[in-house]
Amino acid sequence: MGDNSSNLVTTALAKSSSFTKGLTVFGISLLATSGVSDAKLLHAANVTAELLDNDENGTVDNTCVVAKLNDLSTYVTMYNTDSSEFNTDTLVDAEVTKMTSLGANETVDNYADNVSHDASIEEIFHLITQYGYSNVYPTVFGESNTSTATMAQAMDVARGSTTPQRDLSAGDNSTGWDYNNTDCSTAGSVDNTSNDKAWYFYADKTADYQTMQTEYMYWSVSSKFGMHDSAAGLTKASTEWCPNTKAKLLAQDPTIYNLIDNSTYAFPTVLPNASYGYYTFTTADIITF
Repeated sequence: MGDNSSNLVTTALAKSSSFTKGLTVFGISLLATSGVSDAKLLHAANVTAELLDNDENGTVDNTCVVAKLNDLSTYVTMYNTDSSEFNTDTLVDAEVTKMTSLGANETVDNYADNVSHDASIEEIFHLITQYGYSNVYPTVFGESNTSTATMAQAMDVARGSTTPQRDLSAGDNSTGWDYNNTDCSTAGSVDNTSNDKAWYFYADKTADYQTMQTEYMYWSVSSKFGMHDSAAGLTKASTEWCPNTKAKLLAQDPTIYNLIDNSTYAFPTVLPNASYGYYTFTTADIITF
């Protein structure tokens, strides 16, 4: 679980960015500000381990993806309530830029309050697909504004779209995305070509085409492993995504289902519960800067 020797995220860089502690999981650095409790940091560490080693046998499920994540020195930044608690300028100056950001306030037991999903699962999974799967399997899972990967084409169908709008970059989409519906009650199906209503309608006006793919991957895989399989999950998902369960995903979007169900890619199939069975993370694993 310790540091990967090639990781460019050094303790000096982390400290200069106002992080005060951290640890590594399969070579991925998790950096936290002083306001983040050890418990929240350990929660994120467990989730990272479960996403990468989903059968919890101590060995990562997709060695190529994890090797790429290590080669790129990927890391997770954790803040308490606001990302202004840190400044990654020195990391960026050192060309260490492949990261995701996570709030301790949103790192919670999944839907335990019947409202909030565990954002650590979402944000850490974004890191894994955006820098891991996207680079290892570019023709299948490549995430970019010009992507024509199999996944991107499946997403276009899920959006009910005949115009992928691949040329949009972040901030340019001032009018929002063009969908033919934003209501799951009228969602279409890939098996019914006469009804092409969208079942994915991510509406963030600042999101580019690449971001839409990252979110599509998250909704697909997390729905398949049951993250949103509850009344609270349905409520959360239905603001931008219809097939919130494994059965619904298979029925509504078999293209993406079959891609992520292919054992070649070794996507996680079990919902992380922040308790990694192979190893118990403790405060002794946390390094202070």
